Amino acid sequence: MPRFIIFARSSLDSEAEFKPDPEMMKAMGEYNATMREAGILLSVEGLHRSSRDSRRIVFQSPGPPTIQSGPFPADELVQGFWIVQVKDVNEAVAWAVKCPSHALKGNVTEVRRIASAEDFEDVKSPGLEEK
Repeated sequence: MPRFIIFARSSLDSEAEFKPDPEMMKAMGEYNATMREAGILLSVEGLHRSSRDSRRIVFQSPGPPTIQSGPFPADELVQGFWIVQVKDVNEAVAWAVKCPSHALKGNVTEVRRIASAEDFEDVKSPGLEEK
């Protein structure tokens, strides 16, 4: 069964120093519990704002990479993610639209399929199938 990552994109609020609403945190906990109970949730994580311990590494050729410290523009960031294992992208989207925090005005969510070894059958290197 395929795996999908649901990205919660950052917003000006998530990049600001604000305390989440306790009611929203409760609703998010219930949402995560529902996914766990359904047996689809593999992982869920939230990220600190980009001004806290964030680095962007820009690789250049030739030469060493450039390392930049945050904060970074909110529209380029992810504030958290869920990894789910469901039958198809439509089911992943159906779960994503149920997320209570996504109902806030301007919030953007992205659903992407996670690549697996089978996706690269024709270019597999030895040992890849074990990862």
